[in-house]
Amino acid sequence: MNRDKHKASGSTEADARDDLRLSAARKRLAESRGQEDAIEGVREIVANFLGSEELGLFRVDRGNGAFHVFWSFGIDLEEYDLLRALGHPGLERVMRGECHVELAAGEHAGEMGRARAFVPIRVGNQTVAILAILRLLPQKLEFDIADMELFKLLSSEAAKPLFGSGACDAGADSQPVTEGPGIRA
Repeated sequence: MNRDKHKASGSTEADARDDLRLSAARKRLAESRGQEDAIEGVREIVANFLGSEELGLFRVDRGNGAFHVFWSFGIDLEEYDLLRALGHPGLERVMRGECHVELAAGEHAGEMGRARAFVPIRVGNQTVAILAILRLLPQKLEFDIADMELFKLLSSEAAKPLFGSGACDAGADSQPVTEGPGIRA
């Protein structure tokens, strides 16, 4: 059942569960001890609360208009092209700070047409990284309203634990955990 149906019936159980998920995710990010722990925290949030075990984090390099693979889990990076996956309109939306969510095109497990999301990781009004969440687990076909709240939380609160306080400096570049090919914007 989605959040709107629960509200219409007067039940607050779904709202309480959603608030608990947001609180747990916020706490996990805030209590991260170093970059590797923050990365593991993001992976846990995506796996446990959003239902995906295929994700990648791409650092935005505004200096040369490229994206660099910062970290990934379950993605074949040699075959994955962030720009082709997002497309020009999607890329513009994410760079402006909006999540780009694609709805499921099919209902078969493992199908590439399944729902996926691209979440901007922001410092102020600047996108410093993009979190790509791909191919949901078979029992989950699409993202719901509660997931959108988690996207907002990741967008606004993940940069500092992932990249440190230096992420607040517009020109700061941290070294990626996993070196990967640069992808030109």
